[in-house]
Amino acid sequence: MTFVSHFEPFTYNKRTPFLLRSICIIFLGLTLISQPSFAQHPNRKAIDALLTELPHTVGNLRIDCLNSLSEQYWWSPRPNPDSIFFYANQSFLLSKNTSDGYGLAMAKLNLGISEYDRRNYPQAEKDILECIGMSYKNHGAKILGYGYLYLGSIHYLKNENINAERDYDKVTVYFDETGDEEGKGKLCAFQCVLYTAMGNYIKGFEYCQKSLMIRTKLNDNLCVLSSYNNFGNLFKAAGDYEGALDCYQKSLQYARANNVPWDQDESLGSIYCRLNKYDSSYYYLFQSLKKTPNDPLVLQSLSETYLAGKDYDSSLKISSILTKFFKNSDDRVHLMKALMNVGKSYVGKNNFKAALQFATEGLAIAKAGHAQQSMIEGYQLLATIYSQTGHYDSAFFYSNKYSVLKDSVLTHKFLSRLNYYATVSEDDKKQTTLNLLDKDNKIKEVQLKQQSLVNKILIGSILIFAFLGLIIFRNFSLKRTNDLLQNKRRQAELQQQSAELKMQTLRTQMNPHFIFNSLNSINRFILENNKPDSSRYLTKFSRLIRMILQNSQSSFISLKSEIESLELYLDMEAMRFDNHFTYRIMVSPELNTLRLKLPPLIIQPYVENAVWHGLMHKEEKGELEIEVVQDANSLLIKIMDNGIGRERAASIASKSATKHKSMGLLITADRIAMIQSDKGNESAVIINDLVHADGSAAGTEVQIKIPVKYD
Repeated sequence: MTFVSHFEPFTYNKRTPFLLRSICIIFLGLTLISQPSFAQHPNRKAIDALLTELPHTVGNLRIDCLNSLSEQYWWSPRPNPDSIFFYANQSFLLSKNTSDGYGLAMAKLNLGISEYDRRNYPQAEKDILECIGMSYKNHGAKILGYGYLYLGSIHYLKNENINAERDYDKVTVYFDETGDEEGKGKLCAFQCVLYTAMGNYIKGFEYCQKSLMIRTKLNDNLCVLSSYNNFGNLFKAAGDYEGALDCYQKSLQYARANNVPWDQDESLGSIYCRLNKYDSSYYYLFQSLKKTPNDPLVLQSLSETYLAGKDYDSSLKISSILTKFFKNSDDRVHLMKALMNVGKSYVGKNNFKAALQFATEGLAIAKAGHAQQSMIEGYQLLATIYSQTGHYDSAFFYSNKYSVLKDSVLTHKFLSRLNYYATVSEDDKKQTTLNLLDKDNKIKEVQLKQQSLVNKILIGSILIFAFLGLIIFRNFSLKRTNDLLQNKRRQAELQQQSAELKMQTLRTQMNPHFIFNSLNSINRFILENNKPDSSRYLTKFSRLIRMILQNSQSSFISLKSEIESLELYLDMEAMRFDNHFTYRIMVSPELNTLRLKLPPLIIQPYVENAVWHGLMHKEEKGELEIEVVQDANSLLIKIMDNGIGRERAASIASKSATKHKSMGLLITADRIAMIQSDKGNESAVIINDLVHADGSAAGTEVQIKIPVKYD
């Protein structure tokens, strides 16, 4: 904020020409003497100039000078509520005796901000609402902008997130009118905090990025550091603790590079607790308490570290005090966290009755404000309490709510992570490229040295073999025989490696095929069904994709995991076809489903073919049965449907405008053929047409045989 911005209210109020000339003279003199830098807070040169001018001012000019002094103490690194109040109160008392409505409203805004920084939110809200009411009369865009900005933050701290979102939406118009880029940067930072609390990490990231861009353009180093810190808090809330630590470390690197004093002790202490590095957590938190004793947010982090280290008494003592403090200040955002910590401490002390009381209260606050991250924590805590007390129905109920809500924010978490690393600066990219080139050059240098050594060894070997040729001549025949045997072994090893690589290629092709088909299913389902069903379908799809991506990393997975993914897939298809078919999966009790291994996605293509080409075209409700048994040294998998049969399905397909080969079946058949050839077995996929007594089609049966493999 430039020095002249402190006098913008004069132009809005159309003061006397004499007053305007006085302002211009003051500004010109200060500009020539000091040349203050943009967006540096607190701006000591501006403060000194205002203090020098203050004794020579009277009336409205004195009111505005006092308000400008008060405003200088709003900003980072730490707002000074005492100084804000000191000058604002003088301005307020003077304004009450004049007709200066703008000065009175500005003084009231400053008083509200001082109470906000003191965490006296009820009084802050009262003062800010009064200043907003005053400013509508003379359209004070600056006051309205900052008034709604801080009012939105108060609503956020009261866990009234919908009201906070509404307030922030109003701010942009006023800051656009005044051209206040610094205010826009602060607004984006506040919006990042709000949407992070609501579990909308995509929006949180978007506003955090905007805030960083604005503040970087303003060359406001302290606020740039705050934006890095907001990135870290976003990843911490999403459970990506390594990502959060990376952001905090980047802020420290930026501070050192720009020679800016910056304190990250509380953030580092909090994140090291979540990374289970308790010694480091205690170190940074106690360092922070030395600088800001009795800071409630630092104490909150310390109570969490005590809790994680199972020092329940210390955690309970701190959290109980914080609960009272946050209730008195009406800070429900931090109150619900303190309540959860009290509940967890009581769980650790096996006092489940008290734990239930605090956990229920904390969850109620979280649900009222749609604070999804705290709701996840509350559901998990209640599930633990009910499980420990034997109320398994309630435990299952809250455990299920925990899983569903956690899965729903998982996508936001990973997209945020990807977005963050997609915004690495061009300088970082160039430096990375140079590092890679340097690494490549070093590798080539080592390779050249190795090649030179190999050449020397080869020449020496030739001389030695020539010298010893006469001695080993008699053993030539035996050596030749041994060499032939070794070559055969090498060839066999190379063939085996080639087969394994081909198998990996086929498995890699399988995953995109399945994902493509699933995305087509989602598209059709969304077009044909309502939003709640679409949401449930997407939730199942996300769980299935996560399971497939995990399974695709291994050549073999357990039969249990394959069956679980198959059940998820069939549930999705049943939903898409309005439960037009039912299915049953029967696994022989003799089979150990955890130890029995098979390639991933080996059954699904045949099941998909049965649903899409057999059951989908059947007029009445269809049935699908999957049976898994052991037949001698083979695992026999039967897939039976009572669909329309292959002949009619082929006829329908021939008439379809969309004709394509089933790549899933072809790839899977190749995979099974390779498994069989490796084991020396015959072809393992048999397809039988089922018929009724009158000869009409009764469905299709697919039999798959693969070798039994236990880990």
